[in-house]
Amino acid sequence: MSGILAHLKPENVFGYFEEITKIPHGSGDTKRLSDYCANVIRNAGLSCQQDEMGNLIAVKEAAKGYENVPTVMLQGHLDMVNEKTTESNHDFSLDSLELKTEGDWIFAKDTTLGGDDGIAVAYMLAILSDPDLKHPRLECVFTVDEEVGLLGANGLDVSSCRARYLINLDNEEEGIFISSCAGGVRVDQILPIQRMETEGKQYEIQMDHLKGGHSGSEIHKGHANANILMGRLLYELGLKEDEGFGLISCDGGQKDNAISRSCTAKVVTETDYETFSKNVLEVFEGIRKEYRHTEPDMEVKVVPVGEGNVWSMTPSSQMKVIFLLRMNPNGVQAMSHTMKGLVETSLNLGIMKTTEEEFTVCFSVRSSVESAKLDLVNRLTLLIEFLGGEAYLHGDYPGWEYQPQSRLREKMVQTWKDLFHEEAKVEAIHAGLECGLLLGKMPWLDAVSIGPNMEGVHTPKERLSISSTRKCYEFLIRLLEEIRE
Repeated sequence: MSGILAHLKPENVFGYFEEITKIPHGSGDTKRLSDYCANVIRNAGLSCQQDEMGNLIAVKEAAKGYENVPTVMLQGHLDMVNEKTTESNHDFSLDSLELKTEGDWIFAKDTTLGGDDGIAVAYMLAILSDPDLKHPRLECVFTVDEEVGLLGANGLDVSSCRARYLINLDNEEEGIFISSCAGGVRVDQILPIQRMETEGKQYEIQMDHLKGGHSGSEIHKGHANANILMGRLLYELGLKEDEGFGLISCDGGQKDNAISRSCTAKVVTETDYETFSKNVLEVFEGIRKEYRHTEPDMEVKVVPVGEGNVWSMTPSSQMKVIFLLRMNPNGVQAMSHTMKGLVETSLNLGIMKTTEEEFTVCFSVRSSVESAKLDLVNRLTLLIEFLGGEAYLHGDYPGWEYQPQSRLREKMVQTWKDLFHEEAKVEAIHAGLECGLLLGKMPWLDAVSIGPNMEGVHTPKERLSISSTRKCYEFLIRLLEEIRE
């Protein structure tokens, strides 16, 4: 293999990873990558099941001397979160990612990298393609649409699987062995809106350059949510504007599980540009000061976009939209009482969009306590129904409960120490993993999640550590060699 990453070792891992970045594979668009992986696996002379969704189960029989060792399942997901900068013209349905390296990091120009979870796919393809490795019988599971509700894992038929151990490859910190995670669900609030013809000057209020981030692993870091802040800005602007304004649309965010980095509201008003822009910036200045440490690059612009008649929301619909944005909960709702520093319950308003007849906001709700997750869903449902709208649930998935006894975890901790002369940590995370769903189908599994260092996941600043990728692969290979019972 040749390319940007051709000089990196292990060559097979980075070679496969670069090939993966050439194939569009956002959630809901994974068939091409699924087919590519199936071809690699079959060309290696191995069996591979591919279902209608695009999930893959590949089997590699035990190496000599490992015939009586329990089967190990390796698992990761094929889809990535498609996020790009406001300035980018990248087409995720057609274009390859433009890879870059800098020091110890791999990233993509102006887009997410897809290290989450492309590196898991690369690890598995490298292991499946290498005939010289020592390991027990392997079942490598590639799932689709994890990022939009763990849909592939939910629909996966595991009746042919007989693994005892599960190594999930969707973690983002080396030396951290994840043994528990939150459950989650997507909630869409849909509010009907009415419109009326309005005459005036039309402006776009553009909020941009927030940090964003993963709504599970980074929800506690204090990053602002552009959708939530736009609701606040519009409300406070309404208090300040003598002439008032009509709201035409309000749109922001691209994924429910990514903290929104930008959004745009389009309004119509009789106020001249200089006065209106001054009012917007005065309101924003108070918000900016509150977030000066966590969002130093956040900015707001007012851009004239036209003049004349336009169909804006009626005062009643506009009031309901702004009320919804102001009253919806967002962010961390509760911290764990049993594990210090762990978020127990949260939600993220990731997507906000307007059509001619509806205003929709989409939440990613997470909790390690099922009753707390249900309570948040009920709150969101009650609020939208009070305003005359409806709530729709998608992709409900269970959490993964911590198991005090784990032979696999003990073996992993000892192997890490023997190999690198350092202690590994056992932790839980607030992000969702597919382990809970797989354990629901195969309750006898002993499961742990691992992975190399990544930063900025679910944002265009996502990057993958080269040295950590190498280190974690070395560990994975040694671990498979060490598992004997």
